[in-house]
Parts: sequence; structure tokens; C-alpha cells
Amino acid sequence: MREVQLKWNADSIIASDMGLITQVASVFEVVAHLEVTKTGVRQLVKVKFKEEMGPDDLNGISYLEVEGPLNPYPLPEVGMQGYVVVWNKHPLSVAAINFDSLHVIPPYVIGEDGAQITIRGLPQGVSGFLKAARVMLPPDNVNVVDVAEIEDSIKQILTPKQLEVAILAVQSGYYQNPRQISKKELSELSEIPRSTLQEHLAKAEAALVEWAVKTHLSK
Repeated sequence: MREVQLKWNADSIIASDMGLITQVASVFEVVAHLEVTKTGVRQLVKVKFKEEMGPDDLNGISYLEVEGPLNPYPLPEVGMQGYVVVWNKHPLSVAAINFDSLHVIPPYVIGEDGAQITIRGLPQGVSGFLKAARVMLPPDNVNVVDVAEIEDSIKQILTPKQLEVAILAVQSGYYQNPRQISKKELSELSEIPRSTLQEHLAKAEAALVEWAVKTHLSK
């Protein structure tokens, strides 16, 4: 399994047809993919419209079709922000769909500061998509990550118990903001004494931060 981060700087986005989005909205964040078909992607988008711009202007972009609001909320008005459901038929989105075992990972933002998307899949599919992207909208930066290599590294720096506790904490919402579960509740859920749980988490956090910093500095 391979994971790749593609980045486009502001000039690249503004000069491309993606720049049409930045003319309408100061924020265009794809929060989720609601449906994926061979001809496009149905997306839930958080949008902040520019002054005198609204859903009709977004719908006027050739590769976007505004389907409606996020029920039960209304469509954001001109110059306001909110959530909309759109069909995205941009060639880059369609290209991603047509490669087997390839997924574009939300959330990601398209804006005046540029754009960044993360794709994940088998090496052959990732390679094919990169070739297509370099033709349609050449990225300014490509960072390739071997997911299996990362998993192996994490297993090497964490003990099995630390990994088990860290996974449970993430899945239970301990690291969300706001926090979804307390240390006491996590202790009860895992049936691990609170002091022991806290020690496992602290050591796992320290090891992961040290590993992440060393990995970054070595590049």
C-alpha cells in the first residue's frame, strides 16, 4: 500500500481551471465523499463564499453541480458560509476514480493558498494517477510514503501494549477536540488501571513525536 501527498502552490491553482473555485469561495473544503461513480464524485463541501458570490456562482463552474444543502440546514446565502453537496466532475477527480484500489482521502482544501490532496492505494494505481495528474494539473510537490513501512516503524518503536492503548484512545475519540472520552472512562473501557493507562499513553506519545521529528529531519 502506498500513500502520496500532492501539493499545488497558489500560483498553480489560480492559473488552472481550479482557480475558478477561488474566484467564488475563499474556503472550499471537501469534508467527505458521499458517493463515487465513474463519472464524478458526490462531495460534502464546507464553503465560505466571497462577497456577492453564492451557490449559483459555484454551480456555474463547468465541472461542479450544486445538488443542494446538507439537510436539515439551508444553502448558505450570498457572501455567507455553510455546507453544500456538490457533484464534482473535474477530470482529475474522474481520473482518480478510474484507477482500481485508489482512494482520495478527505478532508482537503482548494483555495487561494493552493491545494493538497492525499491519495492511497496499490503502487500501480498510485503511479498511474500521478502520470495523469502531471498531464492535467502538474503538482508542485509530491511526497510518496510507504504505508507498510510506516506501520512497521510504529510497531518497532511502540510496545504491543502501548500500541493497543494508543489505538483504543484514537478510536474512542480521546484525541479529538473536544475530547470525547476521559482518561477515567478510557481506563474503565480498557480495564487497565488509570495510572498504568496514563503511563502507556505518555510513553507512546513521546516515542511517536520523537520518531516523527527524526523522520522529518532526515528528509
